[in-house]
Amino acid sequence: MSGGTAETNHQDRLSSNPENRLAELFERRLVFVMGKGGVGKTTISAALAIAAERMGKRVLLAEIGDSDAIGQIFISDTLPEEPVKIAETIWGARVNPKSELAAYVKDHINSTFFANRITRSRFFDYLAAAAPGLKEIMSLGRIWRWVLEKDADGQAAYDLIIVDAPATGHALSLLSLPRVLIEMIRFGPIVREVRHLEALIKDPDKTWLTLVALAEELPANEALQFYQGAQKKLGMPLKMVFINAVYPRLFSPDESAQVGDLLSYCRQNAPAAQGLKFLEAAGQWISRRSRQQPYIDQLAQEIDSGHMEIPIYFTNHLSISDIGDIANRLITESTEARR
Repeated sequence: MSGGTAETNHQDRLSSNPENRLAELFERRLVFVMGKGGVGKTTISAALAIAAERMGKRVLLAEIGDSDAIGQIFISDTLPEEPVKIAETIWGARVNPKSELAAYVKDHINSTFFANRITRSRFFDYLAAAAPGLKEIMSLGRIWRWVLEKDADGQAAYDLIIVDAPATGHALSLLSLPRVLIEMIRFGPIVREVRHLEALIKDPDKTWLTLVALAEELPANEALQFYQGAQKKLGMPLKMVFINAVYPRLFSPDESAQVGDLLSYCRQNAPAAQGLKFLEAAGQWISRRSRQQPYIDQLAQEIDSGHMEIPIYFTNHLSISDIGDIANRLITESTEARR
């Protein structure tokens, strides 16, 4: 189930970090959105892109991995490998590591004939599929080149690049690879390029890691593991956590207690009362929020970053309009954080 929107008061918003991280996020050049599969990572990536566009930014929304969700959301089709406009000032592209490797071979082999022979061989297919770390470094290299890309006026082609990254386990491997290659190879032109890449992704003024989680046991535990791994293995602190599909707090503690008392009374003394169904619905809502609260508290307390609740939508297929509503919420939070 994906995250969504609802009208809630200020206490419903989980934005306790004094550094106003959400407002700062939109000032970065590169944002990786990570999370366990099924937590709404692509939804949040798309919402961030729409929010940035509405703030007047040119955005590239890049997809890594086998999913084709972003293309389906915006254009009902597969994203191409070269950026294509998918909204007024949003471009979308899909990173294809094999294509990047083929382009790299052609750039570094002077003979077009030999380059084509290599890239069309069975060995090349095997290498692209099986070589450890090759997909990851080619993917990061493509993103790095998009960051460096200029427009006709010599300005950055994109103000913000948002990467819908692989699931958290693969994401750690993706981001740790530059350091591994530097330590393995040490010298040469490839290492120089990888050092530039590593400098980009580890510069907090340019690059942020963000995480999407659910207020459930397994996704919350995996989010905490990723947070610890990002700090220890990558030296890249997590800057923002989006807690998705949260039941908003519609009732105060006193009101929740009153609903419980009334519900018990009606079930015992007036089972045919017209208001019983409404009380049962309210009781279910309160119960679901109560089950989520320990995980919300755990994520807020144990992850030292900005964090925000995204209310639940009762559908597995959010429309572009629904995601736009989430984007408006992000803009509202960001604007309030600046005040």
